[in-house]
Amino acid sequence: MVPNGVVYNGFNPIFGYEIDVMNDVANTNYTRFFLNPIGKTQPTIYTNTFSFGELTDVGVRAFLVSSNDAISLQPILSQSWTELGYLPSYVFQAGVPFYVGLYTGFNFAPPYPPYPPYIYLDPVIGWAELENIRGTINVLNYALEYGGGGIYAGTQNIIPTPEPSELALAALGSLLLGFRRRQSFLKRF
Repeated sequence: MVPNGVVYNGFNPIFGYEIDVMNDVANTNYTRFFLNPIGKTQPTIYTNTFSFGELTDVGVRAFLVSSNDAISLQPILSQSWTELGYLPSYVFQAGVPFYVGLYTGFNFAPPYPPYPPYIYLDPVIGWAELENIRGTINVLNYALEYGGGGIYAGTQNIIPTPEPSELALAALGSLLLGFRRRQSFLKRF
């Protein structure tokens, strides 16, 4: 777990509500994203429409997730969730908490220069529970992990990384099963 991994910095008059995310294991570097209030959808008396922005550095990818979703590299790469981006706006109803999955790191994986969607070396994966409180985005809770296989949204439960020996055993089992199926297929002819 990464202590003090998500820091709420309140309202920035240029960018909107600022949320900083630790992106290295040494706990020395933050990247950030912003949710900028841009309007209201009807019927509401509070601002509920926001645009997404991020600091122009290594960056953090943010996804709309649900409680107990397994946030790991596989669903991130398969685009299992809506990723917050620059073009559309997002409606966050006042008084309704929501989760964002977080994916960042200190360095990009090749190719250089990197192109979206970014893949990070030594990834930091986590979640933040946010809420629109009368038009103001607030952080209610969060968790980040480094070095595991991911984390379950809304929990401190880390997804374990398979041991190399487990991966080798699974690969061997797949090969044997494939070989056995091929042998039974060939016996029919």
